[in-house]
Amino acid sequence: MGFNIENHTCITHTEQVCFFRLVNGSVLAVIALLGILFSSFTIYFLALRRIKLANCKNLLIINVAVSDVAISTLGFFRGLGIINSKYVGVVNNSTTPGCVVYALSMNSYANSGMLALLPLTIDRAVAIILPLKYKCIITRRACLGMFAGTWSSILIFLLYDILAYTSTFQTVEYSERYHRCVVVGEYSYIEELCLISIPFLLILLMYSFMLCVVVSKRRQCGRFLITASGIILTSLVAYSPTVIADTWDISLRYEVSQILTVTVFYTGGVVNPLIYVLSHPVTQRYVNNLRRKKTGAAAFQSSVYPTEFEASRVRNNSVVQAPRADIVRLPDIKS
Repeated sequence: MGFNIENHTCITHTEQVCFFRLVNGSVLAVIALLGILFSSFTIYFLALRRIKLANCKNLLIINVAVSDVAISTLGFFRGLGIINSKYVGVVNNSTTPGCVVYALSMNSYANSGMLALLPLTIDRAVAIILPLKYKCIITRRACLGMFAGTWSSILIFLLYDILAYTSTFQTVEYSERYHRCVVVGEYSYIEELCLISIPFLLILLMYSFMLCVVVSKRRQCGRFLITASGIILTSLVAYSPTVIADTWDISLRYEVSQILTVTVFYTGGVVNPLIYVLSHPVTQRYVNNLRRKKTGAAAFQSSVYPTEFEASRVRNNSVVQAPRADIVRLPDIKS
C-alpha cells in the first residue's frame, strides 16, 4: 500500500483501488458538471425569462437551484480531487490557501442543500395541512423572508468558519478518507448538525405528516405538489447516507463510502432540475404538440397510402357492390 505524499496519486496501490478512484472521480465530476448546467438553466428560466410572472413557488425553486449550483461546483472539484488532490488545493501534503477556501466553502455551501429545501417543504406543508389559510400565511413577503433567511444563515456559518480559522480555533487538514480538505475543530460538528441533520429530520417529519394528511383526507395532488414531492424525496434519498453515516459515525468500506456519501450526495443537482422541467406545463405542452404532430402525420400517411389490408378490403367491397348488367331493376310499386 503506497501513496505519493507529494500529490496524493496512486503509485503502488492495488490496481483495483486506483481504477476505482479514477472512475469514481470522473463520474462525480461529470455529474457535478451536469448539475451546474441543469440548475443554471432552471435559474435562467425562472429568474430571467419569467421575471414578470415571479411568484412564491418560483422563488422556492430558485432557492433550491442556487443551492444545487453551489453544491455541484464544489462537487466538480471534489471529483477531480479524488483523482488528484492538487485540484482541491493540496500540494506536498500541506494545506494551501486553495485548500482552505475549498474546505470553508464545502463546510457551508455544500451543506446548504437541506437548509435550502426547508422553505419548499414548509410551503407544501402549509398548503396541505392549512389549505384555507395558505394565502394568508405564505405571502410574497414570507417567501422572500425564507429565501433571505436561508442564505443569511449559510453566510453566518461561513463567516464563523473564517473567524474560527483565522483565530486558530479551527484548523484545515487534508483527509485521506474523504479526499478533500476538511475543517477540524472542537465544535465543527455543530455546523453539520445545524445545516444537515436538524433540517433533514424536520423535512422528513413534515413530509411524512403531509403524506398522512393527503392519504387520510384524500386531498388532490396538484402539479406543484407532485414536483415539490419529487425534489424533496430526491434530496432526502441523496442526503440519507451522509446524514446516517455522520450522525452515528458508521464505518463503511472505502468503495461503499465513496458511492453512498459522495457520488449519491451530488445527484440532486442533476435530478431536481429534470423533475421541474419535465413536470412543467410548457414542457408537457411541447411534448403533447409533438405527439399530435406525429399522430396527425401517421393518420395522413395512412389515408394517402392505405395499408395492404385496407386496400384488399376496398377491392373486395367494390367487387361485391358492383352493379351487374344482367339484373333488371323493377320500379317500386306504391300501395
